[in-house]
Amino acid sequence: MTNRLLHLIICSLLLSACSKEKSSVANTNSDTNTANRNTINISIGGEPPTLDPDLSGDSISARVAHDFFEGLVSFDQRGEPIPGLAESWEISPDQKTYTFHLRKGIKFSDGTPITATDFVKSWQRFDDPKTGSPQNNMLDIVVNGAQIAKGQLPPSSLGISAPDQNTVIVKLVHPSEAFIYLISNNQGFKVIPTKVIAAKGTAWTEPQNMVTSGAYKMTEHVVNGYITAEKNPFYYAESTVKISQVKYLAIADNNSDYNQYQAGNVDITYSIPTDRYKEIKSEYPQELHTVQQDAIYFYDFNMMRPELKNNLKLRQALTMAVDRKTLTQDILGQGQTELYSYVAPTVSNGKYANVKYEWANWTREKQIAQAKKLYAEAGYGANHPLTLEISYNTLDSHKKIAVAIASMWKEIFGVNAVATNMEWKTFILARQKGNYQIARDGWTAGKNITDYTNFMFLCNAPQNNSHYCNPSYDKLVNEANYSSDPAQKQTLYTQATTLSMNDYPIIPLYQYTYSRLVKPYVKGYDPSENHGDDVMTKWMYF
Repeated sequence: MTNRLLHLIICSLLLSACSKEKSSVANTNSDTNTANRNTINISIGGEPPTLDPDLSGDSISARVAHDFFEGLVSFDQRGEPIPGLAESWEISPDQKTYTFHLRKGIKFSDGTPITATDFVKSWQRFDDPKTGSPQNNMLDIVVNGAQIAKGQLPPSSLGISAPDQNTVIVKLVHPSEAFIYLISNNQGFKVIPTKVIAAKGTAWTEPQNMVTSGAYKMTEHVVNGYITAEKNPFYYAESTVKISQVKYLAIADNNSDYNQYQAGNVDITYSIPTDRYKEIKSEYPQELHTVQQDAIYFYDFNMMRPELKNNLKLRQALTMAVDRKTLTQDILGQGQTELYSYVAPTVSNGKYANVKYEWANWTREKQIAQAKKLYAEAGYGANHPLTLEISYNTLDSHKKIAVAIASMWKEIFGVNAVATNMEWKTFILARQKGNYQIARDGWTAGKNITDYTNFMFLCNAPQNNSHYCNPSYDKLVNEANYSSDPAQKQTLYTQATTLSMNDYPIIPLYQYTYSRLVKPYVKGYDPSENHGDDVMTKWMYF
């Protein structure tokens, strides 16, 4: 990137920040009086699109659901599976049958018992296409799960059963080293009150109707304002839950989030203003936590749009033209690392770290020259300029990235790109339905390659927001899933990932970090090893 362009980008991005007056609100860091505290105020980044865990497919909804619902397996702060509502489990020698033993006396928040049948019905609802879950393909690993999701079999045929009310048996299609991780933190595997849902319908998520299975239960919900919750008195580990009330604040603007933190109205921020990172790090060195995630930030090409779907060279040119070094070091500057792959290099203990574009190590000049050549071969140029729309959800950093990339494409190709902001719920729906041209996206995976291959690019996968489909990719992933040979699995997953990368359905940009401010009086929460950013309030105390 030229120095001129970099200067223009940075100046345009910093303009609003430079004109802001520093908050005059008194710093409340010294406030360590916790004697009368019983409520924690947590910014969650916006209004949750849903409070129904089966309909959840985003991080904001997940943050609340982690507090409200629990599954057979839970997770610790390192993202490792631990016993949840099941106190133990066994795995059959062929690794295809899991037998879970429920804790004694577990109950929903209304005091009714949680039984093995409740888990069976909850999982069946998750898979049922009538429910409309955006993530029910995660049940493809369970016997008949894929066929149920496609409407080919009834939900009652799902490979989960309750031989008695304290035992849940799950049968898998093939062995999966990721299965326990999968069910530990995904919302659809939580146990929900299906009897209440049958009686109340979609109104079951209203405060007066909601019954939960986790550490907290909802008491109030002001849309686009806040959600309040109190301890679930029937939670099996209620005595270990120290904070009695939670207030989840739907603050979408990072500057507002930070200002509320300074004012003492927020105890844990969702994020921080990108352009004030150095200032905040200097002022709150012990309260600012910046953590690398097993996650990737990328842009989707809408493969339902003919101008993109039918022009591989255009997709490749646009991908090559992005200066990831400028994004990570000059625009963001919070420890993000450049990404030239569809898999975070830290996943599967680094087994796929070398799977990346061959041009990743080219000089910037060579990348630009090749990108220009491909752009011309794609049929575009000064006499036929390309017009693009980049869609993103409301967040300061998303806007900065969109503006920067639009500037890069303008400088290199003459592309007329506009960046369009959408409110979170509207954006999620538009991306799922393909009502966009290029859209911001991200994927926070677990610790295994299957979190990428099984969900992001399979034909018709609900998480496949680019709407990409290559049957050869699906075939390779399917063969890898069924293979019992670790070396063969790795070879097949590598081939599948390389194949999808060569099709250019997305633009990988960087590996995530997240930055969060936590008040010094909030104890028990340790973001440093929480690379998945899955959080539960029950860990915390004052």
